[in-house]
Amino acid sequence: MPSDPSQITTLRGDVRIASVPHRLRPHFLEQIEGEGTPARIELAKDELVVGRGSEADIRVSSDKVSRKHALIRRRNQEYSVYDLDSLHGVFLNGIRVHSAVLRDADVVQIADAVFIYREG
Repeated sequence: MPSDPSQITTLRGDVRIASVPHRLRPHFLEQIEGEGTPARIELAKDELVVGRGSEADIRVSSDKVSRKHALIRRRNQEYSVYDLDSLHGVFLNGIRVHSAVLRDADVVQIADAVFIYREG
């Protein structure tokens, strides 16, 4: 065995290094409480507005929900939730947050609608 570690080789000759593409599965919200339950909402866009307004990507029919209540934003493969200065707030795992990165199985509550965040 050579005494210089830079002299050690593990592959000899022409060897093709295998590359297997990683198939990204869509992340989604699973609605478990509130009108329209149960529902599965795929997070297919980089930004989704949650609210009761007609322009919302994720509509929540409740008088306690602002027209534009929250924003869910993707950065690379990570999603975050942002409160859009709503009156009743956004809760993540029971704690009111202004913004937070979402992790698999997090519970997001917007008024009386409750969602579980799923990473594909």
